[in-house]
Amino acid sequence: MSISSFLRKKFSMPLFFPSHSRGKALPKKLVQLLREEPGLWDIPELPELGTPLSDFGLIKDSQDYFAKKFAVNSCWFGVNGASGLLQSSILSMANPGEYILLPRNIHISIIKICLVANIIPIFFDLEYSEITGQYLPIKEAWLKKILKSNLLNNIKISGIVLVNPYYQGYSCEIKPLVDLCHGFEIPVLVDEAHGSYFLFCEDYGLPNSAVMAKADLVVHSLHKSLNGLTQTAMLWHHGNIIDKSKIAKKINLLQTTSPNSLLIASCDESIKDWLEKDSLEEYKKRIKEARNIYKELVSRDVPLIKTDDPLKIILNTGSYGIDGFTADKFFYKKGVISELPEMMTLTFCLGFEEQSNFIDMFENLWKSLLSSIKERKDLQPIKPPFSLIQIPEIPPSESLLRNSQKVNLNQSIGRISADIICPYPPGIPLAIPGERIEKERVDWLINQGLKGENLLNFYINVLIT
Repeated sequence: MSISSFLRKKFSMPLFFPSHSRGKALPKKLVQLLREEPGLWDIPELPELGTPLSDFGLIKDSQDYFAKKFAVNSCWFGVNGASGLLQSSILSMANPGEYILLPRNIHISIIKICLVANIIPIFFDLEYSEITGQYLPIKEAWLKKILKSNLLNNIKISGIVLVNPYYQGYSCEIKPLVDLCHGFEIPVLVDEAHGSYFLFCEDYGLPNSAVMAKADLVVHSLHKSLNGLTQTAMLWHHGNIIDKSKIAKKINLLQTTSPNSLLIASCDESIKDWLEKDSLEEYKKRIKEARNIYKELVSRDVPLIKTDDPLKIILNTGSYGIDGFTADKFFYKKGVISELPEMMTLTFCLGFEEQSNFIDMFENLWKSLLSSIKERKDLQPIKPPFSLIQIPEIPPSESLLRNSQKVNLNQSIGRISADIICPYPPGIPLAIPGERIEKERVDWLINQGLKGENLLNFYINVLIT
């Protein structure tokens, strides 16, 4: 089967990203454009159009309009995904050899740019759920403990990254955290890839957006949490701690020289769509519908985990002795495609399409899964063995330049990693170059499982000493 043939494949229910549900919730004007002659929209950066970094043109006009609408200094469309704009943001905050604070659930794209640019990450741990095995939203007191730690004495922190909401939809009160960091004179980048639509629904009982909380930099994924095409993103800039021209230079450093005009149009139309009154009311119906789905499924004894994003359905498979990877394979065979399997849970993304007959279908599949699994496992979440604050023993960039060898994971204990161990999704690194691999971490990795696989025969590159 060819790639193009596979892309025509239909599923009973695609509950994964992008959130436009395979085109059914794309912005109307984008749909109209796609109905024109094939490829009509595929044009270069003509003067009238420009690029996200141009001084004039339709793209600049659109970005300026959105910046004014949301009272920020500036904003930029991105066509390299949220990853590209996150990386540009990191480069605008920290210079080579400087330090940034990162939570343990940071996205791999940020680790990669640290490796390339010789920026040193300082990791801080997060509180942990004994039920789901997932990180809990960060609290102000927890972050204050991090920032006041003696381990950070005499270290100049060039910036901090906060992830909010998490992949599974858990969200914190973001404004107190931003204000706290600013009190320590630390600029704040918020990875809000999974919370773009919060910005448009502040009156609808959703978490506050980091844009409104005046974080210095906020990155949105327009395909994960709006209705844009894959790879579309937005970077919002507020305040004067980080210079606008420096941000633009770093975007220019990483951005493709041939930005796809359809993706640029998708950035524009997905945001405009949420500003249009009638469309917004339709999306609010989807949010209300999602909340009702959750309540009804819980009332039918389907074990769901409460989260702050109504569009995420988290099935607590572990409470019935079924790991999320096994459940994922079952649902996939039935044509119901999830977004994120983990040891204790399976997460589905409802997206912005109307979900008719979802409740009965989901309940019946859950009951069918229960009857099909005869042997249940004694699943217990295992807390990640990370210290409250950890600094890699060797700068990650340096560790990539040293000689390394591949060894079995069990033989890596006590050695310095030269690898990134990172299951995707969710794309959260479990070990990075420069970190010493403790026995506790190896035990945890093996027990946790990577993508549901047996790690006893897993190999990792370590430095030669």
